[in-house]
Amino acid sequence: MIRRIDPIGRIAYGALCISGMSGLAVPLLLVAGPITGLVYAIDGAGLKGLTVALLAVAFAALAAGLFFGIFFAAWPLASDWITEWPGYATGFAIGGGGLALMALLVFVGPLPLYAAVIAPLAATFAVGFGIAGRLAGLSAPAAQPRVRARALRRR
Repeated sequence: MIRRIDPIGRIAYGALCISGMSGLAVPLLLVAGPITGLVYAIDGAGLKGLTVALLAVAFAALAAGLFFGIFFAAWPLASDWITEWPGYATGFAIGGGGLALMALLVFVGPLPLYAAVIAPLAATFAVGFGIAGRLAGLSAPAAQPRVRARALRRR
């Protein structure tokens, strides 16, 4: 039973949450970019639509590269519990929350673009770092009822 996660494992899990964030961004960019480009093209701004679609595909390729690069760099440093499904599911859930926060800050928030990108990355890493070791099945074992010595003698 894991009682404590070392700092390297925590750092690796924070990085894996960022990897999950970029992994979730790939299909979103590959779907939303061309659809947005098509909408611009229908409205008569064909060059702008083509630019949006191509940039979305380029950013999806960048996000895929980040996903695989960070994943294969951080995965060997993570603790053994990451190979179980709660570790993967929680990492992608934290990454999805970070991606939603990034979209909110980029499109609606008052922050400049560089801060709207850096802040969700830092928040995703911090949550992943903090939650490592507290996932399902990693807490202390459940208390077993103790059998008294007197009860054993009566049997």
